[in-house]
Amino acid sequence: MEARADTNGIQTHYTLTGKPGAPVVILSHGFAADLSMWAPQLDTLSRSFTVLCYDIRGHGGSSATPGDYSLALLAADVLALMDHLGIEQAHYVGLSLGGMIGQYVGAWHGERLMSLTLCATTSEAPKGLWEARVIEVRDIGVAPLAEASVDRWVTPAFKRAQPELMQKMRAMVLGTSLDGYAGCAAAIRDMDLAAAVIGRIAVPTLVVAGEDDTSTPLPVLERIARPIPNAQLITIPGAAHMPTMEQPQLCNPAIESFLLANSRSR
Repeated sequence: MEARADTNGIQTHYTLTGKPGAPVVILSHGFAADLSMWAPQLDTLSRSFTVLCYDIRGHGGSSATPGDYSLALLAADVLALMDHLGIEQAHYVGLSLGGMIGQYVGAWHGERLMSLTLCATTSEAPKGLWEARVIEVRDIGVAPLAEASVDRWVTPAFKRAQPELMQKMRAMVLGTSLDGYAGCAAAIRDMDLAAAVIGRIAVPTLVVAGEDDTSTPLPVLERIARPIPNAQLITIPGAAHMPTMEQPQLCNPAIESFLLANSRSR
């Protein structure tokens, strides 16, 4: 099912697929991407779960609002969508920006989660770089930034081998509104996910790093995993910042196994 919901002052575009009545898995995409990036995971996760994919504010088919966003706002969007759909608790899987939102939800609204999976994400950002990104996109628009974005997402070998998929990735960037890009860049710039905040996360947590990720390299994911009690950390070889797209055959079994181990009847 594909639909839009009026939630938290925006229209949120989402899809709901998989096994009816099963535990819900929420998939939250990366910065300047959209819910289509989760296509490689849908068949696997739909076997045992109800799968909720959604577009972050200002991305894909979700509407944007002007001005700077915050992780608190983007987390509230997730909770509002859960409330709208009558979902009391869910597993949460987030990549990059989706993982930052997941850390915030896990720290401050952990009672809504069965588990948390954080892929290729960070808890800290160089403020100057992201402030420059906010200014740049408001000055020149999203399109000139598309190629640099997708270059960071995958390894050079994948880019050469998968030209059609690379076109789909570029389309995700180009489908991001200017307000959504700038607003979420501001949320990354201003995020406060210090170790003391991350240490509040008490739900079972899986942290996934891409071995060749230059945007959020392994030491960054290690710093996230360290304060979370009993967090599991895995590294995906042959993958950069989009391991779920680049190496689904390695990511999917690990994520599915983790979710199954931490499911309970609703």
